[in-house]
Amino acid sequence: MRKIALVMLLFVSCSRDDNSPAIDPNAPTSGTWRVTLFSERGDNETNDFNGYTFTFGSNGTAVATKNGANQNGTWSISSKKFNLDLGVKSDANKPLGELTDDWKIISVGTNEIKLTDDNASSAEFLTFTKN
Repeated sequence: MRKIALVMLLFVSCSRDDNSPAIDPNAPTSGTWRVTLFSERGDNETNDFNGYTFTFGSNGTAVATKNGANQNGTWSISSKKFNLDLGVKSDANKPLGELTDDWKIISVGTNEIKLTDDNASSAEFLTFTKN
């Protein structure tokens, strides 16, 4: 009976969380990025971000640049979330306000950042690709 209990304990204590996304937390701070996918509820709105480049500073600053004009914001990364704040979500701040969210990480690598909205009902997907 003790052997069975010991074996059961080993199986329980050795379980892994395979749902952890692949993350390189320093990758965003290298170089500039562009939006190569932004979709909301199946509508591809990627073209709204044509001409924008994004820089993610190691100090938590985020800068979106288009035609020499900068929009400053903040960003942070954790084990499962990519938090981005480029201003309020409003018609006056489109399209950048659409990116303000607590994104769930799909993957973060040296050349690509793939995110999805943490609110599944909005069905938003965002991909940054390194320039």
